Amino acid sequence: MLVGLSMQHIDLPRLLAYVVFMVMAVGIHEYAHAWVATRLGDPTPKAEDRLTLNPLNHADPVGTFVMPIAAYVMSFPLLGWGRPVPTQPYRYTRSVSMRTGLALVAVAGPLANLALGLLTVLLAALAARVGALNAVAAALCFDFVALNVVLFVFNMLPIHPLDGGKILSAVLPPKWRKIDAFTERYGGMLILALVLVGGRFLAVMVRPFMMGAQSLWKVLIA
Repeated sequence: MLVGLSMQHIDLPRLLAYVVFMVMAVGIHEYAHAWVATRLGDPTPKAEDRLTLNPLNHADPVGTFVMPIAAYVMSFPLLGWGRPVPTQPYRYTRSVSMRTGLALVAVAGPLANLALGLLTVLLAALAARVGALNAVAAALCFDFVALNVVLFVFNMLPIHPLDGGKILSAVLPPKWRKIDAFTERYGGMLILALVLVGGRFLAVMVRPFMMGAQSLWKVLIA
C-alpha cells in the first residue's frame, strides 16, 4: 500500500499527527488484505502475524516513519507505504480463480480505508452531538478522513504495484494483457512520476471523493 500527498501547508505538529494517522490507516488497510486472504483459504497472513489490528505489525520502518519526516525536511511530496501482506494465490479456495482471489484481496485494502473514513465522520458527528468535539479535534478528525480518502483513490489507480493494478489484472481480457504487463514493468516509475509531477492529475482524481467527504461532514457536523 502506497500513498502520496503534497507537503504544502503542513506544519510540524500536523506532520507528526499525519504520521500517527498513517500508521493507523496502513494497519487497517493491510489487515483488510490479510483478512480477505485468510477467508479465501490462505494461512500465510496468519502465519506471518499479519492477521492483526496491531498497526506496528504492518508498518514499514522506512516507508511509514522515515519517509514522511524526510519528505518534510527536504520539501518533497509526502510519500509513504506499509509492508505488503504476503499471500499465496494457489492456496485460495477453488471457488474463485487465482486472479479473482488476488483482486478480492487487493480491493479489500482501499475499501477498508473508505469505510474507516466514513466511520470517522460518524464518530465525529456523535462526538459533536454530545459537545465533545472542539475545533482542534474536528480538524484532526477531518485530516484523518482526508487521508483515508486519498489512500482509497491512490491505491485504486490501475498501476502495479498498487491494489488497482491487481484489480486490473483480474478484469482485463487476454488480448489487453499487454497493458497489464506494461504497468507491471514500469509501474514504479509511473507512480514516482505521478507523485512528483502529476499532482494536478491526482487532485482531479481525488476531488470528487473529497467533495463528497466534505459534504457529508458539513451535513452531519458543521
